[in-house]
Amino acid sequence: MQEPRAPSSRPRRGKRGNGKRRQDDDESQGPRPNAKSPRSSTRDRPSQNRRNDNMGQPSTSSTPNPPQDVSSVASKAALSIPVPMDTPTFAELAKDNLINSVLLQTIAEDLKFNHMTPVQAATIRPLLEDRCDVLAQAKTGTGKTVAFLLPAIQKMISKRESPKGHVSLLVISPTRELAMQIADEARSLLQRLKQFKICIAIGGTNKNAEEKRILAGCDILIGTPGRLYDHLSGEDGQVASKLQSLETLVLDEADRLLDMGFLDSLKKIMRYLPDKTAKKRQGMLFSATVPGHVEKVAQLVLSKDYKSISTIAEGELNTHERVPQQLIVVPTFSDMAAGLLGALRQELAAAGPDAFKVIIFAPTARLVDFYTEILQVIQNLPPVVALHARMTQSKRSKITDEFRQGQSCILIATDVIARGMDFPSVTNVFQVGIPADKESYVHRLGRTARAGAEGRGTFIITSHETFFSKWILKNIVFEETVPDLSSHREVLQIAERLDPDTHAKAYQGWLGFYKSYLKPMGWDNARLVAEANEFALKGLGAAEVPALQKSTVGKMGLKGVRGLVIGPDAPKQGRGGGGAGGNRGPNGGNAQGSQQNRRRG
Repeated sequence: MQEPRAPSSRPRRGKRGNGKRRQDDDESQGPRPNAKSPRSSTRDRPSQNRRNDNMGQPSTSSTPNPPQDVSSVASKAALSIPVPMDTPTFAELAKDNLINSVLLQTIAEDLKFNHMTPVQAATIRPLLEDRCDVLAQAKTGTGKTVAFLLPAIQKMISKRESPKGHVSLLVISPTRELAMQIADEARSLLQRLKQFKICIAIGGTNKNAEEKRILAGCDILIGTPGRLYDHLSGEDGQVASKLQSLETLVLDEADRLLDMGFLDSLKKIMRYLPDKTAKKRQGMLFSATVPGHVEKVAQLVLSKDYKSISTIAEGELNTHERVPQQLIVVPTFSDMAAGLLGALRQELAAAGPDAFKVIIFAPTARLVDFYTEILQVIQNLPPVVALHARMTQSKRSKITDEFRQGQSCILIATDVIARGMDFPSVTNVFQVGIPADKESYVHRLGRTARAGAEGRGTFIITSHETFFSKWILKNIVFEETVPDLSSHREVLQIAERLDPDTHAKAYQGWLGFYKSYLKPMGWDNARLVAEANEFALKGLGAAEVPALQKSTVGKMGLKGVRGLVIGPDAPKQGRGGGGAGGNRGPNGGNAQGSQQNRRRG
């Protein structure tokens, strides 16, 4: 068993970010952060058991589904995750006349739910029985959506006080994808009660069409703050009038709502809702963390005597508060690989060669491959392997088994594969480039310092990405470290010898990832392409700017941007669209095609 590491002897200089919160509308596709620290609960804390929130049943509402991206479609796939058998059953609610018999039939017969998840067991009965307002601390993937939908729907169908066609339940979500997932689950619960209509109000859809559906009759309205405010603030006041008999208000992922800068939008929305004291409505806040600013918004949304319920075990979320974390800011993306190697060498020297077990997270699978090919050539490093979704399952299993058993080794991975995997004795976690949101950052960091062991985190970003450390991670104390870029020439010489296909794929992956962060970085498409081209030549070691297929450029929304090199689309493979293959690479071919067949011409 590995000895715990001694505290680092290097001096620490605490640094908190002080950037401004983002006040963009909710349709931004940039980072989606969570907040930081758990709050003590006044109730027992059930053990955490993960269960999918997305039930993905066919729609029973007359509301058409808005256009969906790949992530939202994939989220509908129902997962079968074990639920503990010692929690209460949904049938017990019916015995106490707390749940409608048709609703119970749907849950038991259609959705095949018997026992509640711990989150549902802790929240549903108080919400149904006491009709109290609740601030619930619950992580995603724990069944929390059913926990707030079921009591609200029960209220709607059993003691309907709202006039016909008026909104009974309003759910506010931080993102459009989550709003659509919640709507899917509401449709699943109401599949035998088709008289109730569900509407969505999110960006990326036709606002006028949304308004027509809401005015035609809407029982459940689910939306993002920006679009909801747009509807409520309409000059004719028609949508606002439909919420004057609101019975239930839910803020889902409240910490993310606030971290994304939506407090002002929430306050404005509240002005259009009936006074909570005059119209006794039930309020629910669900949040993965409960820092001070979530408690403040609870005062805005909930009654004074609300109940606080935590379903997260003590200490489960505080890895980022107890693990030392250093922040390394390199000048440009071309310096990233050298900065990573310099940091690795420093940490290896401090830890020793016999107990240096590292996970490095990179933004895309192709950047994972690039960093892996670089580090595998460097002498005096532990063995280096890659892990991402483009690998076959057998290869992934082999790599994970070897890394799990290893004592000193380096695994470079993406979030998609690393999530949910538990690797023992990981001493260091490196994050190279920004993650999707704060939740991802904390989850990655949580791969180290497990089971009482110590660990260390290193966050390496460019000067263009400091918005993330300054305001998304503003409550995290970093040890600022000057980057060691002494290996830049060494790294570039290795990169120049790599297969041009590696350059091309990494270039395309980089463009696709950072296209989503133009607004927080203050870039436009022209700046994005210019930075990508510089990265290709000075960072990836490409002899020339890699070509992109015309169709790829169109999908990225970069048509007509100067600086791009456009190549011909690859001939179709003749085996149908979609699937795991397809023309993903810069020059076509499936994701696992041999590199020599995918060189630029």
